[in-house]
Amino acid sequence: MNNIKLVDLLKDLIILTFLAIPPFIAFRRRILKRANKLVSFIIFIIYMALTIFTQNLAPFILVMLILHWHNKRQSDYRDNLTKPIGSKKFEIVLYSITFKFIILLVTALFVILLMKFGINPESQDVVKMFYEGSWGRVIWLSLITVLFAPFLEEYVFRHIFYRGFSKKIGKTLSAVLTSVLFMILHFNIASSIGTFSLGIMNCILYEKYGYRAAVLNHFIFNLTSTIVIIALKIVNPVLMQ
Repeated sequence: MNNIKLVDLLKDLIILTFLAIPPFIAFRRRILKRANKLVSFIIFIIYMALTIFTQNLAPFILVMLILHWHNKRQSDYRDNLTKPIGSKKFEIVLYSITFKFIILLVTALFVILLMKFGINPESQDVVKMFYEGSWGRVIWLSLITVLFAPFLEEYVFRHIFYRGFSKKIGKTLSAVLTSVLFMILHFNIASSIGTFSLGIMNCILYEKYGYRAAVLNHFIFNLTSTIVIIALKIVNPVLMQ
């Protein structure tokens, strides 16, 4: 039991490091660049405490503030972070729905294959929380999964990591590397193909259409999964418990 708690704590610390600290560094360099070190440190401590108690809400708010800062200062030139989707929105939605359908089929086949080899893959921790939690908890988890996660994770993994590594090792290797990291940080073998593929797909969308396209694809990906999970919870409350 203690080993399980230690593993869970380690997982939480790893996720906290990758999802909470990069947005704060970006926030510090842009919005807090004139603040002295003591003020920045105090804000950082408060921010990390809020992150621990609210999960990805505090990092999400920081990303929203950073996006607002960029939008105010880039009226003419638009980089991948601020580039509008415009008329491509419907096209991206079609891509996203098709992509999700393919991933569902591939994931199902992958799980069947794992079971053939005697491996019984567990559901993601967040899926278990959906099934076991109260409806108030389900609403909060839905916000975290469908709204907060796409904006935060695409900012960290695509805009910071993918874009940063692309300058050093090239776009292809950067897409693979950051997608592997994205997959690992979900800590689930059953969804590994799906999360890796989502990472690759969103690197492509980020390059072609910008950050907002990657967020939209991630939003649709998580929304469809959340709808299915909630529907199953309603139909069979004891499923997977």
